[in-house]
Amino acid sequence: MSVFVREKVSLEALRAALPEWPAFERFYQSLLQTEVYRGRWLLAQLGNFLLRRSGKQIRPLLLLYTARASGTPTQDSLVGAALVELLHNATLVHDDVVDDSDYRRGFFSLRGLWGNRIAVLFGDWLLARGLLVALRYHQPQLLYYTSEAVEALAEGELIQLKRMREASLSVESYFEVIEKKTAALFRAACLMGAWSVGAEEGILQTAGEMGRQIGLAFQIRDDLLDWSESRLTGKPTDSDRRQRRFTFPLLWALGQASLAERRFLREAPFPLVRRRLAEMGAFQQAEAVLQTYAEQAYALAQRLPHAASLPFRELITLLLYRSQ
Repeated sequence: MSVFVREKVSLEALRAALPEWPAFERFYQSLLQTEVYRGRWLLAQLGNFLLRRSGKQIRPLLLLYTARASGTPTQDSLVGAALVELLHNATLVHDDVVDDSDYRRGFFSLRGLWGNRIAVLFGDWLLARGLLVALRYHQPQLLYYTSEAVEALAEGELIQLKRMREASLSVESYFEVIEKKTAALFRAACLMGAWSVGAEEGILQTAGEMGRQIGLAFQIRDDLLDWSESRLTGKPTDSDRRQRRFTFPLLWALGQASLAERRFLREAPFPLVRRRLAEMGAFQQAEAVLQTYAEQAYALAQRLPHAASLPFRELITLLLYRSQ
């Protein structure tokens, strides 16, 4: 029986369980707030926009939970949390340019408001800011973890684009892509959290694998949300299929379908395809795979030295059983 119950979990309560969360918020805000002088008014405006549209900040949340589960959080933990959030936002800003997306989380994206040129440059600025933060606080190891993850992310996007052009996407290649595109940064966040408190090698490996499992499940949930109502997710309905970035439910169904039905699944109107996927059990299959990853991640979390004193089940529930 699953340890996860579909209950509403409060993000505020999970943050409140971390004594260092307010310090992280102050530190992160200080990195984005720029004085308005010498023509830097636009940079200040972009930084304030990002702070207002910051989302759940789940990667730094996961990093700090891993740090507290592995030892006593330090200034290095706050630096790692800020670094992973800066680089994550840089990739999102660039993603919106690559995807021609004017909206994110139900609101205008930075690219939608200021255009591609400013979005690309601001994404570059965020990347540089992250590099400088790591160097300023003498944290080459944290920089290594994040750089490794961003490299994997870019490779995953390129593999996906190549497979899309060749029309050779499959469930196997899907996992190859999300291993790099999504799971790598979750893995890095957990490694950074454990490393920042001086965890030994065995704990580092456990933390990294926990982050990887969470990342894989997180992407499957994102795929399932693409098939839900737009008003719940703040994301344009059917956006992934229209951009030929096939999601797990669709790829699984394509593997079960006849040649004629494959064309229907690729090209038919969204409501008809969604109904057919439900009939085939594609959503149920995706939920089952997601639950397996979630339970494996929770089991790994329980192996961290101080995890028992933290609401890890609620944290994983928030990340992997979210409705938007």
